[in-house]
Amino acid sequence: MGRKNQWQLERDKADALRTKAMKSLTVDQLNAIKDTHKTLADCLMMIRDCNDLYLSDTRKLDDAFWKLQNEFNLGEK
Repeated sequence: MGRKNQWQLERDKADALRTKAMKSLTVDQLNAIKDTHKTLADCLMMIRDCNDLYLSDTRKLDDAFWKLQNEFNLGEK
């Protein structure tokens, strides 16, 4: 492979920074992010497929919201 373009170098630098940041999270923080990501993906797929959202999906969104808020101190404190 030849020399990398500027945007490729910037992308690689950003990817390395993201990887380092993810490794510095606690287990609970990482789980909160993964759970939220999966919940968002599932809910968006349901909305696209059915043009609807089940109450169980709404509950999952609410749970994911509170996990993120608690693990990352996103409240009004």
